[in-house]
Amino acid sequence: MPWEIRPRVPNGGGFEGYGERMRPLIDRAGHDFETEALVVRTDFSDDGAWRVVVDQLADGCAEYERDTHAVDDRAFDGASPEEVVLSTLLGDPRLEVVFLADAASMRGEYALLAVSTREEELDEGDDELGCVFRLLPALVNEMHVNLAIGHLDFWEYAHAAAQDPGQILRT
Repeated sequence: MPWEIRPRVPNGGGFEGYGERMRPLIDRAGHDFETEALVVRTDFSDDGAWRVVVDQLADGCAEYERDTHAVDDRAFDGASPEEVVLSTLLGDPRLEVVFLADAASMRGEYALLAVSTREEELDEGDDELGCVFRLLPALVNEMHVNLAIGHLDFWEYAHAAAQDPGQILRT
């Protein structure tokens, strides 16, 4: 089924506004598009918390493969969501979402930041949800697979997260 890819890159595709430096390309060669979610570590303050996040990624739904392409590269330390999206799209423009393990992810419930690589398309009367929300690590692979096969879209998940008092997708 063909669809139009509308990456969320401002300034007509320019790199302005993407931080002080260009982050490295995230090479997805050898990684399965449909089954391997991309998780990028952007906070390196707590290795123990990162290990908890990685362990929770493996605790996903048994219905889905739990392969995760985890990028644990200090070149992404402090990277903004926009910088990671750019590095992601340069490596695999098919991805609709990238998950960030940022500073907020390294405490509490370890909720990752889900970042859409596409612009939000609103119909009349739709509420703007934005291109980011948080979710528990165990839900990452389920969400990724559903987006990859076109079963659900990013904003259905974002809407569900917005219903939670903590703004975190939990189920």
